[in-house]
Amino acid sequence: MSTALLFVNGEPPKNIPKQLANYNYIACTDGAYHSYLSKTSIEPDFIIGDLDSINSTITVPDKTQIIHTPDQSKPDFEKALLFLYSKGVTSFSIYGATGRSSDHFLGNLSVAMRYYKKFKMVFYDDYCHFFFANNLQIIHHVKYHIISLMPLSKVIDLTITGFQYPLHNQTLSLSGTISLRNKAVDDTVKISFKTGDLLIFIQDLHCLD
Repeated sequence: MSTALLFVNGEPPKNIPKQLANYNYIACTDGAYHSYLSKTSIEPDFIIGDLDSINSTITVPDKTQIIHTPDQSKPDFEKALLFLYSKGVTSFSIYGATGRSSDHFLGNLSVAMRYYKKFKMVFYDDYCHFFFANNLQIIHHVKYHIISLMPLSKVIDLTITGFQYPLHNQTLSLSGTISLRNKAVDDTVKISFKTGDLLIFIQDLHCLD
C-alpha cells in the first residue's frame, strides 16, 4: 500500500510526524505550504493547488514539484487526493484539515465522505485523530482515551464494546442520538454497525481532561 503525508491549509499543526521515511510521498496544498509548512524543515515532494496562495518571496526546494490544478470546481484538498491517487497512493495521513475557518473543515469532511470507501484517510490535529469507520472496526491501544462517534448519516444497529458506556443495536443520527465523550475502559474496543457514515474521534492522552 502506497502512503502519503498530506498537509492542507487549516490550523498549523504543532505536532508533525518525525518518521517521514514511513511515507512514499509528502505533499501539501499550496495554501498549506505558504501558510506554515515552508517554516519547517519538511521538503514536500509536491505542492498541489490552484496556486492562488503563492507567496513569491518564499523559496520552494529544488526537489519539490509544483502541480498546478486550476480547476475551480474542486477544492485543493480534493485535487491533492486525486493527484496522489494517480501516483498509486491509497493511504493518507492528513494534517491541517481542521481549525481556522469552520466552513473549510466542513468542506474537508465533505470531500472525505466522498472518498473514504476508496482511500484510507486518517486526520490528525493537536487534540485528536479521526477517521471514517468500517462496518466492523476494532481499535487497539486506546484504554483511557476519550472516543466520540459522530454520525454524518443515520447509523443503524450500532454496537460498541470496551467502553465505559456500551451501546447495543443503537441508531445514531445528527438530529437524534449521538455518542460524544465516551471512554475506552479496555485496551481494545469494538465498533460495529449495519449501515451509515460514522466518524470516530480518538482524543490524544495529553489532551484528556
